[in-house]
Amino acid sequence: KLFGSAGRRFVLRGAAPSSNAPNLGFTGERGAMYSRADVSAPLNSSPAVEGGRTPTLAALARSPFWQSPFKASWADTPSRQSTSGSTVASESDMRLPPPWSPDPSELGDRRLARVQEQRGWKHFLKHTLKAPLAFAVGLLLGVVLTAWMLIALGFGAVAQAPPDTLPPAAESKVPYAAVLPPDTVPAAYMAAQPLNNSCLIKNLVIPDGPQTFDACGFVIKSTDEVWNLRGDVDAAIEKYFHEEYLDAGSWGRRIIGKKALRDAVLGEMRAFPDIKIHITDCVCKGNDIDGYKCGMPDVLTGTNLGPSAYGPPTGRFARWTGLVESLVKQNPATGQWQYYAEWGVHDEWSLIQQLGLDFARVPRPALNNEPLHDCSPLVRFGPEPAIDKDDKADQEWHEEQAAKAAAV
Repeated sequence: KLFGSAGRRFVLRGAAPSSNAPNLGFTGERGAMYSRADVSAPLNSSPAVEGGRTPTLAALARSPFWQSPFKASWADTPSRQSTSGSTVASESDMRLPPPWSPDPSELGDRRLARVQEQRGWKHFLKHTLKAPLAFAVGLLLGVVLTAWMLIALGFGAVAQAPPDTLPPAAESKVPYAAVLPPDTVPAAYMAAQPLNNSCLIKNLVIPDGPQTFDACGFVIKSTDEVWNLRGDVDAAIEKYFHEEYLDAGSWGRRIIGKKALRDAVLGEMRAFPDIKIHITDCVCKGNDIDGYKCGMPDVLTGTNLGPSAYGPPTGRFARWTGLVESLVKQNPATGQWQYYAEWGVHDEWSLIQQLGLDFARVPRPALNNEPLHDCSPLVRFGPEPAIDKDDKADQEWHEEQAAKAAAV
C-alpha cells in the first residue's frame, strides 16, 4: 500500500500481462483512475488529452481537480475497472497526484483552537488537576467514612441530645415583683422558737499535735488529679480515697464506699465532659495524728453534653458554686493520706435552671433528709477522731451489707 500526502491512499494491484503495457495499475481512494482510450496503442503513443497532448504532472497539479481532491469529478473519472475495453495499465495510470497541503490560514485556525482548548478550564481540570482532585476526593471520602464508623460505634461525644429528649424551652414569664425590706424586725420572727448553737463550740477543739502535713496542698493536688488534669482517674481515686469513704451531698444523699464514689465521678464526667473545678480557697485545722478538717469553696463549670442525675443532656453551659468540708487522715495500713469523709453542698437549683430542665421532673427526694447536727460537728477530734453519729450509723450499715454480700 502506498500512502500519499493528505491521507490519499493508492493501492498497487496486479494486472494481466501485456506486451504493450506494464501489468501495473494504480487506483485512487475513491476508485478514480486515468486510463488510455486505446489499449492497443503503446505507452508513448497514447492519444492526446486536453487539446491533443498528454498533461504533465505539473499541469495536473495546477488543475482545479488536484487542488480540490474531494470534487465529484474525481469520482466521475472513468477507471480501468469501469471500462469494458481493457484492464491494461496505461501511462496515465502511473501519474500520481501531487501532494496536497491545507491552506496556511486553516492550519493557523486549527492551532489557535488547540491552544485555546489547552488554556481552557476543561483541559486544566482533565489534565492538570486530574491527580490532585482524585487524591482530595479519596481523602475526603476516607474522613467521612471514618467519622461515620466512629459515630456508629459510639466513640463520638454527643454534641447535642436528640430533639425528642431535649426539655421544652423555658417559657417567658414575668418575674415576681420585688419587695422592699421591712423597716423593723418582724413580729412573727420574734415570736418563733430561738436556737443557740453555743453547744457546738466545745466540740470544735483541736488537740495538740504535730502539724507537718500540708493538708491544703493535699486537697488542691488531689482535686486536680481526679477532676481537672485529664490523667488516670481510676488511679487517683484508688490513691486518695479510703475504702469506707463517705460522701454527704445535697438533699441528704449519701455515697458510701469507693465503688459508689467512682460511679458518681464517672457519671458527672459523662454529663459534663469539659467539667472543671475552680478552687477559690482552702482552710485546714488538725494535726498529723488525728487528721485534718479542711474547708474548700469552689466554682464548677461545664457543658451538659450527656445524661446527668438531673435529666437528659441539653447542650447548655452552666456555672455553679459550692463548698466542701473534708476529713483527711493518714491510712495506718498504707501510710497514704486519704479522704475518709466529705460533706458537700452545691447550688443545684442554679444548675438546673441554667440547664433549662423542668425542676418538677428532676429526680430528687420529696424532702431534704439531711439530719440536724445540733451540738455535734461533722468531725469530732476528741476524745478520738470520729464523724457524726448519723453518718457513722450509715457507714456501719454499709459495712454490714458489704460483709453479707461477700459471704454469699
